[in-house]
Amino acid sequence: MENVSRKKGPGEWSRVILLALIMVIILFGSKCEALEVWVTNPWLSMLTRFIGGVQVTVQPVVTWGEKGEMVKARKIPPTGAVVITLDPVEGTRLLGKGFEGKFQVFFLFDRMPSVTDVDESFMDPAALPFIGLRILQILSSCKPGEYDYFQRRLAEFQARLDSTVIVGRNMIGESAILDLCWKYGRWLQAASGRTVRPPSHVKEEWSRSEAMNVLDTALDEARRQGWIVAVDPWTPDVVRERLGENPRYIELPPPRMEEDFILFLYDQYLRIWDFLRRNP
Repeated sequence: MENVSRKKGPGEWSRVILLALIMVIILFGSKCEALEVWVTNPWLSMLTRFIGGVQVTVQPVVTWGEKGEMVKARKIPPTGAVVITLDPVEGTRLLGKGFEGKFQVFFLFDRMPSVTDVDESFMDPAALPFIGLRILQILSSCKPGEYDYFQRRLAEFQARLDSTVIVGRNMIGESAILDLCWKYGRWLQAASGRTVRPPSHVKEEWSRSEAMNVLDTALDEARRQGWIVAVDPWTPDVVRERLGENPRYIELPPPRMEEDFILFLYDQYLRIWDFLRRNP
């Protein structure tokens, strides 16, 4: 019997390719589906979005307002949702009693440090890689097959974080800064070797309008030495009022939920560099 072979025409090849694509979608479509994660802290949401990349969709339970204030989102997690919260106390406060029975919950801390320490940790280049590692562990437990992907995202985050600090040191490293920031201070300190940073207990006194003579002395010294005075969105009004007409005062902007975390961090250094360029 004679074997007859025939070349496939363009139309037949198109059907073969289409069928192959359909099979790929059927076989691997579920693997490409992003994991939905609900996060109770806006700093944590920004970092989780970076580590999760395309494999994770982050739904913030709390967002940033225009002035950096925390605003509770209108949407709440559905029953059974994956929820990441700082600790059980925060989870109860934002999601109600018994929330651990309603959701698949992961805690960043078994017991959270003070709120001030946590907020500053998200602006501390020494602490951020460890927070990122914990996020990697949480996301990998939910999507074990994407561990390598999350690991690459964490490595990228750390590399970009280190390079941003180096760039910041080149931009502002020799400039003296009086740090009156309530949350950005450790990030400034990472780049400037001449940051004057009041102790936490002193800042707490200032926020209660106590020991204001110490603040006035610090501001007088800053004027005399030509230091930059930096504040952030959370610096209390009672402290801002003491700044007066200081020409070397700069206010750093609040974060925005949609921002890339590293670009947001870089922007703080860029703004100081631009201020120095315009106010030598």
